[in-house]
Amino acid sequence: MQKSFDDWLDVLETTEFEPADEKLNTYQSYRFVNLDINEVTVDNYKEKLVASLAEQVEVFIPPIGSFETLDLRRYLELVCSYETSTTDIIMGLSLADQIRLAFSDMKTSTICDRYPDIGLAEKRRYRCVAEYLIRQGELTKLRDENGKLIKKIGNMQKAVVLYRPMPKLLETLKKSGLGHLIKKQQEAVPGSTEKA
Repeated sequence: MQKSFDDWLDVLETTEFEPADEKLNTYQSYRFVNLDINEVTVDNYKEKLVASLAEQVEVFIPPIGSFETLDLRRYLELVCSYETSTTDIIMGLSLADQIRLAFSDMKTSTICDRYPDIGLAEKRRYRCVAEYLIRQGELTKLRDENGKLIKKIGNMQKAVVLYRPMPKLLETLKKSGLGHLIKKQQEAVPGSTEKA
C-alpha cells in the first residue's frame, strides 16, 4: 500500500503540468475597464474617467475640494476595490454589484435583512459600500418628512438604517451586463393586501 501512495506522489515530479494562464473569475465595473488610475490627475480626470465617476470625484477637486493628484488616485483605488473585490467565488461579482443585485427588486430594506447570515465586520464593509452607492445615486437612506432617518431594529437588536433603491441602480446593472440577474418584482396577487 505504501508503494502505491509513493508512486502517486511521484506524479507531481514526473508530470509537465503547468497551470493555465486564464484570468480569475473576477468582474470589473464598466467604470474601471481600461482605466489606468496612475494616469489620472486632478487636471485630466474629466477626460480619463467615465462621466459618472468624474462627476463623483468633482466635489473633491479644487477649487471646491482639496484633493491633490495622489489623493484622487487613492480615492479611485478605494472605489475600484468596491467595484472589483469579490467574496462571490462562483460568479466573481464585486461587493457593490452583490448589493445592487440584492436590492434590484426595488424594495426598501436593510443590510441585515438582505444579508442575515454575515458577521458584524462584514456588515460594516457592506454598509461602507452602501454609502458609496448612495453617493452614486443608486441607493438612498429612508427619511421621514422632517429629514430624520427612519430606522428599524435589526437582527442584532440594534437600530439599523433602511435603504431605498433608486432607478440608477438598475441602469448600472444593465450597463454592467448584469441585467439578466435583476430580481423580478413580484406582481400583486388579486385579493392580496401585500404590495408588489
